[in-house]
Amino acid sequence: MSAPAMEAVSARTLVDEDFFTRLSLRVAKSHGLDKARAEAITDQALAYLATSAQKPADAPTLYMSAAVDPAWHTFMEFTAAYDEFFRRPGWHKVHHAPCDGFGGATYPAPEKALPPTVEAILAAGYTVIPGLWTAMVDCGDTCGDDGGQPDPLPCGDHG
Repeated sequence: MSAPAMEAVSARTLVDEDFFTRLSLRVAKSHGLDKARAEAITDQALAYLATSAQKPADAPTLYMSAAVDPAWHTFMEFTAAYDEFFRRPGWHKVHHAPCDGFGGATYPAPEKALPPTVEAILAAGYTVIPGLWTAMVDCGDTCGDDGGQPDPLPCGDHG
């Protein structure tokens, strides 16, 4: 007898609904997005952060999609809520030290970097919006690296 399949949940459930609305509206305003797009990338940023925060130390590095990255940046502006997102469930905080693109370092191509990230998010039980996980992960384009050890690049440490 096999275990029942777990149904994926939207990561927006990880924060209070009023805060999710506020956060996604700020994402929309700050980045010139419509409400639906802002809600989608906010949900995916929360899924990425929750998955990264629970990732075992020996697991492969997870990469952020450039399409989703703006929601992460906006979430960090709400410093108390960002800290609480990790503190309440007892997760390690996913820090942010952006890559500046200098020195010639680049991340793997999206077709190599993003599928393992998508698989990890799905395995963690969150819904994935595939079209948001096809964007660049280049060092000069986005943040990209969740800081897993060993950190493959000298920039973009988010662990």
